[in-house]
Amino acid sequence: VDARHAGVRHSDDWDGFGQRTTGSGTSVYDNVPLPATHVIPFEQRFKYQTAFYQLVLLAVLAGIGRAVERDIAQEVRDRKRVFSHGNAGSVSQDSQVQQVVGQIAAQVYAAEAATLRSAEPLQRAYVARFGNDPQREKDANIAAEIETAKAQVIVSELVLRAATELFNALGASGVSVNKALDRHWRNARTAASHNPLIYKARIVGDWRINGTEPPFVWQIGSGKGNA
Repeated sequence: VDARHAGVRHSDDWDGFGQRTTGSGTSVYDNVPLPATHVIPFEQRFKYQTAFYQLVLLAVLAGIGRAVERDIAQEVRDRKRVFSHGNAGSVSQDSQVQQVVGQIAAQVYAAEAATLRSAEPLQRAYVARFGNDPQREKDANIAAEIETAKAQVIVSELVLRAATELFNALGASGVSVNKALDRHWRNARTAASHNPLIYKARIVGDWRINGTEPPFVWQIGSGKGNA
């Protein structure tokens, strides 16, 4: 619909603790016309669309991971106070603090690698869409769904862990509201909550064990028995 129509009302009522500027508020449509040409049945759209949307969320998580790695390295470099039972005269030279930062860097590296890997089957699904081989297209779409699901399970875990462990390299001052380092965990947790990870893992497991095809479209509020 035309978002500028007089019958369209948007409310900035998203109250999530993360991703606060996503514009995810409520929209109300009152007698808003919907031209038939604007309705595109699912079977006429690109069938790997849900996997594509998941890749966007994966990219968001990977980006949050990069921000975690950037901020913790800078915080450690700038930190002047040291603990009396630490391992060096400066925080940046403390081997255990270096280990924390190194682990975070490795977690972020793995998250980025998984995100990039999951983009490859999407490209193959895109190419298959323009071929004349229905079975090849179906197989490519399944691969895109499964690969992005696997990536979401592990990327979410890695980035959330990194966003928590960064505080192990800092003192109590690391939780300062002015630093807002908690935003990384809040944003990652919000992005990872768009699609429950338990279902992603179950879908992958069902595919690996039983060959059950993954769902290609889903939504909240229309589960079994709620039609």
